Amino acid sequence: MSTAVAPTAAPADAAAVPLSGPEGRKAFVKSHLPISGRGLEIAPYFNPLVDRAQHDVFYVDCIDNDEILRKAADNPGATGRTIPRVDAVWVPGKRLAACVKGRKFSYAVASHVLEHVPNPLGWLEEILECVEVGGRVAILLPTRTQTMDYYRTTTTFGQIVGWSIEKPAVPTPTQVMDFLSQSFFHQGERLVEGQMPPYTEARRHYSDSDAVGYANFVWKTKHYLDVHCSVWTPESFTEVFGRLHDAGLLPCRVIGPFTGFPGATDAEFLAYLEKVA
Repeated sequence: MSTAVAPTAAPADAAAVPLSGPEGRKAFVKSHLPISGRGLEIAPYFNPLVDRAQHDVFYVDCIDNDEILRKAADNPGATGRTIPRVDAVWVPGKRLAACVKGRKFSYAVASHVLEHVPNPLGWLEEILECVEVGGRVAILLPTRTQTMDYYRTTTTFGQIVGWSIEKPAVPTPTQVMDFLSQSFFHQGERLVEGQMPPYTEARRHYSDSDAVGYANFVWKTKHYLDVHCSVWTPESFTEVFGRLHDAGLLPCRVIGPFTGFPGATDAEFLAYLEKVA
């Protein structure tokens, strides 16, 4: 499939990318973006990839600043961090373009967000609507084989298209069931395929009865239960997004994916979607 390509030359500022650590990670992500233009970062929370003190960047999230501060207060990882204020709230049921008041951006960034979205294609379509032709969307995602999703099956082209037709506003009972009934307790240790115990012996966060209860709860109440709605590896991302392009459903070419870049963990990968029309 010809839609997935890697850059043939190093970015102009590649020499300035630090060798490791969080700053290296941020610098690598930015080195493949038109960073001199206006950017959009989705859900920066307490760890934005693009610093508004250095760049022209617009922050959005699906919750307001008061709710972000409440969440951060309960998150040990946010202790001592500066919590940047978002510029707009991506209100559920309202198009992103309307929430940002028609602004256009040279690029967008979303770090570990897409996997939580119940309708990934619809979500990306709204982001791309706000990105100029030739602009890029940087997507960072957890890698199935190194996360709590290890025992789950990667998301398929059919699922992505099906969800785009159904347009769920919150994670579906099936998405909730799959995550809660197939994920396991993982503390970041390296996972080796072929050496993992069977799932029946894995330490779990939730029992099957817990999963069934939560699935019924979200169906009855339409509550947004935060789960990993989709599951990815670099290879599955390339395959699915290549097919979305070839089917005329997503006007983007895939650049990457990248693994092992400066500051990255073994449990994540990075890909860019370059808008072509």
